[in-house]
Amino acid sequence: MAAHIYIDSSQLDTGLSTHLVQQGVLGDEQVTLVQNSAAELKCSFIEAASRLGMGGEDSLWEAMATVIQWPLVASVALCPPAHQILTQCQRLGLSIDWCLDQNVFVSQQDDLLQIYCVDPTDRFALGVIQHVAGEEEMAVHLLTPAMAASIADDVSRERAVSELFGRNNTDVMALAEEAPVINLVNSILERAIQAEASDIHIEAGAQSMLVRFRVDGRMVEFMQQPMGRFAAIASRIKLMAQLDIAERRLPQDGRFSTRMAKREFDVRVSSAPDVHGESIVMRLLPKKRDELTLDNLGFEADHLELIRQWGSLSNGIVLVTGPTGSGKSTTLYGLLADIRTGQEKIVTVEDPVEYQVEGITQVQARPDIGYTFAKALRTFLRQDPDVIMVGEIRDKETADIAIQSSLTGHLVLSTLHTNDACSVFPRLADIGVEPYLVAATIQGVQAQRLVRKLCASCAEPTEPPTFLATEAAGGDWRKPVGCKACQGRGYRGRVGVYELVPVTPAMRELITRGAPVNDIRELARRSGNRSLLEDGLLKASRGITSVEEVLRVCSMDDADT
Repeated sequence: MAAHIYIDSSQLDTGLSTHLVQQGVLGDEQVTLVQNSAAELKCSFIEAASRLGMGGEDSLWEAMATVIQWPLVASVALCPPAHQILTQCQRLGLSIDWCLDQNVFVSQQDDLLQIYCVDPTDRFALGVIQHVAGEEEMAVHLLTPAMAASIADDVSRERAVSELFGRNNTDVMALAEEAPVINLVNSILERAIQAEASDIHIEAGAQSMLVRFRVDGRMVEFMQQPMGRFAAIASRIKLMAQLDIAERRLPQDGRFSTRMAKREFDVRVSSAPDVHGESIVMRLLPKKRDELTLDNLGFEADHLELIRQWGSLSNGIVLVTGPTGSGKSTTLYGLLADIRTGQEKIVTVEDPVEYQVEGITQVQARPDIGYTFAKALRTFLRQDPDVIMVGEIRDKETADIAIQSSLTGHLVLSTLHTNDACSVFPRLADIGVEPYLVAATIQGVQAQRLVRKLCASCAEPTEPPTFLATEAAGGDWRKPVGCKACQGRGYRGRVGVYELVPVTPAMRELITRGAPVNDIRELARRSGNRSLLEDGLLKASRGITSVEEVLRVCSMDDADT
């Protein structure tokens, strides 16, 4: 028989009190007070300390995990999936209600039986688990009370959903209105918001559906569900977004609003057919975004001054380029917020309108009914605007009207999909815009990417990259580690890296005569404009991000472009 997995309570109390004194959390008098209270209340040392307010729940359980050397589960990301807990309970013959009462849960990972508990001294509950597990290899984890409550909620929700789908109800519309399905969809939204995700991806598969979150630009798996539940979950989301639940062969777009954790979100929903059914993506857009100012987007001082100069122009075109999801719209909204004083008329034409801003006239383009960017722009040129923002220049018609607008005394802001700033000029020529018009109207071009910021709580100093010249290698270079604050990722949040290229008279001459893009890039470099890679490495040298993250997002070729 293997050694008992539970911890002796007297040894834990002694070790915990010693550890808390050594860490300076408690003094000797406070330890005595906690010990006396524990004796009077007939409870553990940690429970008495918690009742007396001698420490927060998280810090006390973190101390206990250190003393007993068990991994601590203090974040939702580390909790076992509810469906695995139900499966293992059924396999071992354990009552799930008993597990919920005892705050003990079992799961399976890497051929090990994973045991999760709040009280490591609970010899009865842990003894029962060890008995039913027999000779199986086990790993134990310590749960904070908050995480135990979270797991209990997930398990109760999962059990309700399993019972609902176990009734062989084939009416998808009826299932979408059932409380367990509603709670499951709400739980997915809530967890995504807690994880600070930007998107939720619900993907149909051959055997199961997969739910993934995009957190700081990277995909993270959240849960898997049996494929039989997909239709009801998809229908529930479509009902919320006022889409046709019967249409599964054509793509659909919709949106709805939700409120989670005292914050309001616009949720943009996109459904598209695939070989196993549908792929549903929900983009989470907070209605209130305090960070929508240029100061908070990561611009260096020289770039910030330059983009503000562009925003103060009375006419011309300013273009922001980059791939989808690189923060182009956020930058333009930040610039609009900087421009707006209440003394000008600002109009935006977008598809879709991502953020609603007070004091700005925002128009939703609807290409499906013929209300295109170009048609909306023509309409609003008659409404005496000062600044016009066009969501994206996609075709020659939109580009021509943007150019006409700038030539008639309007400042036009827009986006374009290119890899770097200087590629804008041949790109506009490719869609049919005359080079002399491009040269006459464009005042500045900005390229950007988003890199993940290092977690301020755990990032460690590291050596500068070897490819930098010795004289340029100074600074505060750091690398990711991973901790509770960043859920083990080493990164938390994102910041922009930028390339800003003002169109100078010399550059206008090159553009007008259709010079190769490499010649334009060479002129931009000689003028002292930083590339995306150089701006990223500047941020890495200040400990904001890591070199690896900059190289992941920015190609080494960018240094030469």
